[in-house]
Amino acid sequence: MSTWGWRSHFYGLAPLGWALQAAGHEVRVASHPSMVAPISSAGLAAVPLGEDIDFAEAFAGRIGAVATPDRAGSAPTGALEPAITADGGVVRFADALLDDLVAFGRAWSPDLMVWEPFNLAAPVAAAALGVPGVRHLWGPDSSVTLRLDPETVLGPLAARFGLSAADVAVHGDLTLDPAPPPMRVPTTRPGQPVRFVPYNGTAVVPPWLHRPADRPRVCVTAGTMMAGAGLADRLDLARVVRSVAELDVEVVVVVEPDQRRGLGAVPANVRLADAPLALRLVLPTCAAIVQQGGAGTTMTALAHGVPQLILPRVSDQHFNGERLAATGAGTWLAPERADGDVLRDTVGELIGDGPARAAAALMRDRVRALPSPAAVVPVLAALARRTPT
Repeated sequence: MSTWGWRSHFYGLAPLGWALQAAGHEVRVASHPSMVAPISSAGLAAVPLGEDIDFAEAFAGRIGAVATPDRAGSAPTGALEPAITADGGVVRFADALLDDLVAFGRAWSPDLMVWEPFNLAAPVAAAALGVPGVRHLWGPDSSVTLRLDPETVLGPLAARFGLSAADVAVHGDLTLDPAPPPMRVPTTRPGQPVRFVPYNGTAVVPPWLHRPADRPRVCVTAGTMMAGAGLADRLDLARVVRSVAELDVEVVVVVEPDQRRGLGAVPANVRLADAPLALRLVLPTCAAIVQQGGAGTTMTALAHGVPQLILPRVSDQHFNGERLAATGAGTWLAPERADGDVLRDTVGELIGDGPARAAAALMRDRVRALPSPAAVVPVLAALARRTPT
């Protein structure tokens, strides 16, 4: 297995790693050195390779520029087209990992490679090693919104090993898709549904979670990606928290340390969760969640049947918000248009017994109906047996 250098992108792979390991298969998770702690703390063997890349620096000026399409979906004036480019952060991460990944693969001789969608080093390595590859999505396949020119993006990476862009199956031989219908993106590529199993890293259950809340509990989070990309302030988290707190609810704010410092004084009905508090622990107690629209957060809430309000700031978050809204299990608002009254009233509707709650329960059931990671292991084992001897 291989993931690029951001922990939330690894979290979606972890349950499959556990299932493979429990079935008796040898599992190694290769990534940048900064990923050793998240991988090893999940009980999987980490293989640190290449060098670390500063996330915020690598994507500076590239994420915010595609962040604010209007309600009709058109981009703002001067915005960049969502794309993976040869000089962009995704390729920089791949470049820093690729050579060592292939060298490790040649030494260890895997029968199969599994990667998450933003790891371009892994499909190139799979081609260089001659092994089947599996792309494991985090949620709805937002890559359909990204432009990627294989010749300019994959060509130079593949050429290091005497390959061309045409030799690289960037989508793998099989895609594992955890998105339940109707969130799942239709495709003609080989695919296998797999149940989303919430995992958000190590966690501690605080005493206040030992008992039910006295009033409806609303979770507010900006996820991990926004802080890592230096975009946490764009969500204006303090304004969001104050608006939700005007309701007769308990607001639980799950944030990164840098985000917490920017909140300032908070109302009396706001609880700042002490880290580490994983979403999978708090969401079963919540009546709604207000969040940024990352795939991991969206799918975790979906798996627990919690109505969602998404305030998207980057392209895949808009995509996730639109896919969610189509299910009726939540809605989305452009953050700059979500003034205090609109935000408060929208959350007020979500915490009631309206159609969003029924739709969220239905989506939870659809998530649970998908094959578990353990049930998918035989499919991967059969694919691995295609490895040339």
